[in-house]
Amino acid sequence: MKLKKIFIFLLLFCLPASSYGNIDEGIAAVVNNEIIFLSELKTHIKKSGVLISNKEIQREYLKELTDLKLLELQGKRMGIVITKEQLDLIEKNFIETNTKEKVDSELARTGINIYRIRFGWKNQYLQENISTMILKSKVVISEEESEKYYLKNYGQFKKEKLVNLFLVIINDNEESKKKINNFKEIIKEKGWLASNTKEYIKDGYLLPESKDLGYISLNDMNKEISAAVTNSSLNNLVGPFLEGKKLKYFYVKNKVVGDSEYLNLRNEIQQKLADSKDFEVLDGWFKDLRENAYISVRL
Repeated sequence: MKLKKIFIFLLLFCLPASSYGNIDEGIAAVVNNEIIFLSELKTHIKKSGVLISNKEIQREYLKELTDLKLLELQGKRMGIVITKEQLDLIEKNFIETNTKEKVDSELARTGINIYRIRFGWKNQYLQENISTMILKSKVVISEEESEKYYLKNYGQFKKEKLVNLFLVIINDNEESKKKINNFKEIIKEKGWLASNTKEYIKDGYLLPESKDLGYISLNDMNKEISAAVTNSSLNNLVGPFLEGKKLKYFYVKNKVVGDSEYLNLRNEIQQKLADSKDFEVLDGWFKDLRENAYISVRL
């Protein structure tokens, strides 16, 4: 997402000014139907910490305002706005997280003031949310695309009987056995909630070494576990299997015939393909924005 933010920011900064004319009294620029007044520009320059201003500096900071104005106009059309109160809250959280002393020290070191940081937050908020709206439902990666990418970059598929497992480990004692029975009831009632793994570990249902194993070939497992998993139904906890002073269970999430490496890499591959498509979609959207935007600079 970070590269996407930079991409959007640079595209906006490349938007051309439609014309350069004589200075209209009180008007610094016009963006579509919105006016940026000279007083706004002077305030922006002053609050940015600039002590001496000339035409070159004025045009540099006016470009920032025209770019932001264009973002704001597009945001409004999509129902995306950021208020002063929202920026105040972001600033409050930022200072509380980093401490006022550290923030003041860093500002002094870099020569950047809080106004410039807030200005950046405003740009970032609009960029991120506009991007999300543009890309929503527009980027879909098919299984065929994922498979083609894998064949091109990793090699041929190897067809095997696979199982998608989550490894559950508990101590071999009565207390843990009681908890695993409760855990089974939770799974039966609510289904498998992998996102709650940390909570299960915290509550003592699982030991910290419990983890998602992804897709594994049945041939790579010992015969006892392989047979138990093979005969198990989906969404079922198989075990226990004693190993030292610990008991192992395997939660069976899925069974397929396929390539384990591909299946374990599929999400990563789809994300790479999606990122590539994101740039294409955003580029097309910003090209349309350039063609339709009217920016007249009056300096």
